[in-house]
Amino acid sequence: MRRMICDHTAHSFPLRNAIFYRMNTERVRPFSLRRYVLIMLLCYAGWVTLYYTTAWIGASRGPVFDPSLPIDATFPIVPWTFFIYLLAYVIVLGLFVIRRNAQFLNLAFSSFIVMNLGAFALFALFPAQGPERDFAAEGGGVIALVHLVDSRFNAFPSLHVANPWLVAFLSLKERGFSVPSMLFLLVAPAISLSTMLVRQHYLLDVLGGFALAVLTAAIVFPRKISSNPW
Repeated sequence: MRRMICDHTAHSFPLRNAIFYRMNTERVRPFSLRRYVLIMLLCYAGWVTLYYTTAWIGASRGPVFDPSLPIDATFPIVPWTFFIYLLAYVIVLGLFVIRRNAQFLNLAFSSFIVMNLGAFALFALFPAQGPERDFAAEGGGVIALVHLVDSRFNAFPSLHVANPWLVAFLSLKERGFSVPSMLFLLVAPAISLSTMLVRQHYLLDVLGGFALAVLTAAIVFPRKISSNPW
């Protein structure tokens, strides 16, 4: 009798059964690292496109405000910190070290996309010009090279600062004071300092990028995202 009722229920609600079947199969679907690597590559491509688009808009409009402070003149040019500066372009890969599951990566990627789109909107609406470049003082080295290919109008807030700090905050939220978290907490301020030592950003840009990461983490990650140990 019970079997007959179950069979009758299954035939009476085909749509509901299809939905439950889809939910169950998605729940057990194996995690695909390749899928998230592809998503990250697409995000990088979109980021580069928007970066240079908003740089062109900023250059066309001219700076709306000047974020420089008197203290900025006291920061020297330190060429070797350029290699620390470059870490900002790859530190987002640290998301795969923090947690390698769909629940965490979906929300983490979404937070980075929203945070960066917000910053790009500010770049276009309120262009802020970065530090003056003195190619003679830079000696034509690696710093001069990055200044040739980079823009001075995507300055405030600094995404070069915001992205590493958001990775660090994510790691603290998910893994606590673990080895990865400590590593990210060392790298994030080092990258932040390097942006000023290679004449890419002012102190106010750095503080703005840090504040943007704090705001994003506070809104998107009020509690632990996933209880999965990996």
